[in-house]
Parts: sequence; C-alpha cells; structure tokens
Amino acid sequence: MNEKRNQYWQALHAVRYEYREDIGDNIGMTGPTFPYWMESKYGIKMEHDGEGNYTQNYEVVDTKRFMFFQIKYMK
Repeated sequence: MNEKRNQYWQALHAVRYEYREDIGDNIGMTGPTFPYWMESKYGIKMEHDGEGNYTQNYEVVDTKRFMFFQIKYMK
C-alpha cells in the first residue's frame, strides 16, 4: 500500500513540470488550477482534506486518460 501511495505522490511531483509548461504564466490567474487540469488532462479527480491539502485518495473519471498518466508517470 505504501509503495502505491509513494508512486502516486512521485507521479504528481513529476507531472507538475508538464502543468507549468502547459499553463505558463497563467498559473493562479486565468489558467486552470492543478486539480482541474489533472482531471481534464489525465482523468484523475484529486481529493483534498477541506483545508486545501491534497490527500493520497483520488477518483478515476476517465480510464483512458488515466492509463496514459500511469504509462507516462507511474513507472
């Protein structure tokens, strides 16, 4: 279980660079937030604890996009 959780966190860390590339200077302004971008690009609905912190839980809303995310980042 810990291995899967660590793999998820490492993948999120790695995908941040792609997010910054896609959004550019619009981060926090007019561009989509990271969770919204993840959901639309990779089919993952990230869960947060209500205080703005992401948790280890997520929901797959688009399996094809999620599989692409797994292949690309969850090695």
